[in-house]
Formats: sequence, C-alpha cells, structure tokens
Amino acid sequence: MRANIAVLGGTPFFEQPLQIVRPGFPLVESYLSAFQAACAAGQVTNGQWVLEFERKLSEYVGVPTLTFCNGQLALMTMLRAAGIKGGEVIVPSFTFPATPHAVRWSGAEPVFADIGADGSMCLDPSDVERKITPRTVAILGVDPYGIASDYDALTKIGQRHDLKVLFDSAPAFGTRLHGSPVGRHGDAQIFSFHATKAFPTMEGGCLCSNDQELLERARAIRNFGQGVGGDCVEPGLNGKLTEVCALLGLEQLKSFDQRAAVRRRAVERMASGLRQIPGLRLPQLSADQEPIWLYLPVVVDRDSFGLDRNEVAAVFEKENLFVRKYYSPPCHHMGAYEAMRELSLPHTEAAAYNVIALPVYNDMTDFECDGIVQLFFEVHRAAPKIRDLLR
Repeated sequence: MRANIAVLGGTPFFEQPLQIVRPGFPLVESYLSAFQAACAAGQVTNGQWVLEFERKLSEYVGVPTLTFCNGQLALMTMLRAAGIKGGEVIVPSFTFPATPHAVRWSGAEPVFADIGADGSMCLDPSDVERKITPRTVAILGVDPYGIASDYDALTKIGQRHDLKVLFDSAPAFGTRLHGSPVGRHGDAQIFSFHATKAFPTMEGGCLCSNDQELLERARAIRNFGQGVGGDCVEPGLNGKLTEVCALLGLEQLKSFDQRAAVRRRAVERMASGLRQIPGLRLPQLSADQEPIWLYLPVVVDRDSFGLDRNEVAAVFEKENLFVRKYYSPPCHHMGAYEAMRELSLPHTEAAAYNVIALPVYNDMTDFECDGIVQLFFEVHRAAPKIRDLLR
C-alpha cells in the first residue's frame, strides 16, 4: 500500500485488488468421498446429506429449518406458505429487489415504507404502521447487510393488526441477537447461502419457522406442491437443494462461528478508524445485536468529506478497492415499480444515493482493514485536488 495514490499520478494504493466479495470454501477433499458416494447411488438431490444439513441448521438457529436451492425460492415459498396470494405487503424500498419481486410473484402488491431516521438502515416500524390499509395482509421486514430488524416492534404491529410478519434475512445468517443466532422471529424467516454471503454453499437458502403448518406447506410447495401420495393441493415449484451444496454447508458450519468472529473484528477495526474521518456515517445499532456484516455500509456526506459517493467509488476503483453502491437505486426508483417513483421515502433515498458498501471477508486481515481506513483518509485529505481532476 502507498500514500501516493493512483488518482494523483502514483501507483494503486492496494497492490493486490480487494474485490467486493472473497468467498471461501472448504477443501474438496473434506467432502469428496461423500459426494462420490451420492453420485454412485444416484441420490444427488434431496437425499441424506440435505436431511443432515437441515438437522444441523435447525440445531444452529434453534428452530425447524427447510433448505432450498437458493434464497429467492425460499422467500417466494415463505410468502406462499404463509397464505400470501393477494392484497398488500409492506416492505422496505432500501433492499435488494428480490424482496418486492417475491411479493409480486406471490400475487400481492409491495407497499414501500421508509427506513428509520435512527441510522439503523432498517424498516421504520412507525412508517409501517402508517402504511397499513384494509388491504394489508403482511409485513415483510429485511435485515440489510445482516443488520437485524426491529423484530419485536414489527411483530407487535402485526399482532395488533392481525397480519403475517415475515423476514427476508437473506444476508443475515449468523447475525446474533441477545447472544443467539437470529432465525426464530415473526411467523417465518429466510436466509440465503449464495456465494456472496458470509455462509456460502455456492447456491442455497433456508426457511425457518416454529409454525409447523407453514413448514409442511412450504415442504410441499418446494416439491412441485406434492403432498402425500403425489397429489398436488396447490401449484408448487422445484426448490430442492442439491447434495453437494448440503455437503458444503455441513463443512462450512464446522468453523462458521470462528469466521463470523473474524468478520465482526474486521468491521470493528474499520469502524473505529472511519468514525474519525469527517463526512462518513456508519450504521447505528443497538447493543444487543452482533451483525454478520455482508458488507460495511458507509454513508458519504459530500460537503464534509469533500467528494460524493459516486466520486469516492470511482477513485477507489483506481486504487484497487472495489465497493458497491448497495442498495442503490432504491426499489421504488426501479423500472419494475415505476408507478411508485414519486413516493416520499426521504431516509431511504438519503441512504441509497450516498452509501457505499465496503468488503468484509471471512479471512480479512488487519492489514486490509487498516488500508481501507487509510485510503479513506488519503482521499479525504486530497479531495479538493481530486475534484479538480475529476471535472
């Protein structure tokens, strides 16, 4: 790493690129014999290793769990299994578009609510309550970047209004609340195991719920809607997980808590330095939660930092640090939801158009963390000169 940054005519700050994700997988040798046996038996999906993975996941999160081939199908199935076929579902706009897409696919209409002014970046319970109408059938919270939603507040709203309360926790597997892994909140909760996540199985996901009826319905939907005897009581889909992904997941679980601790230490180290730099705002969290941190979101204030979010991202790319503008644009500004573009969601828009997401790895080093902080400092210090060069 060098202080004479590339944008000012030097060499890239990071000699080796820091990509936005750096997924880690167990050695093939650790599960090869079991996979070979599965292939030889012809049971490569929905077999013994999937069942064992579900058992281990249920033990980990403390609630019955079904696996899926990806998080999106887990989300779509959760909505359908909860009885969502029409009406309105309140969701944040500050989320990955998979969230409202799943609502639309279920036959319902997403109603976007704002995130809070408290800096948590999560759905604002007060705005959720304001958005409830006679057509509302559910609240679908999101755990952005792995930050736990206000589960209790949203659940109480749902109980008061007789609504289903569901959580799209795609990036939050491994997040802890009051010392325990999340997964048992609301009527049901889903996670993603995509390669970008802290717990990757290449592709995969799961649905967690204490509602046995919802789980059994989800189990049937996952298998084309088939129940006992092969009869289909409703249209389903093919959401089954493969044996190889289950084997990967079983291996990942063995060391996941250690890798989660690395992620948390990395964020703590970066955050302590970034808070000393003017114009940078980090999420404000309650003391009772420990996010898994899909990424570390940083909101950039142009006036105080000296550059806007887009300029920072462009400069960082030249310095071999690759960030994401995530979640941006907000969902209500996407073409699929054009009719909602004029909604007033001020906190959502302020975050979406000023945030950059920094990489967080399962094997992140202190050297990398300190380098990211130093690069922010160097770019802030040189901001007037950089702005002249960018014009």
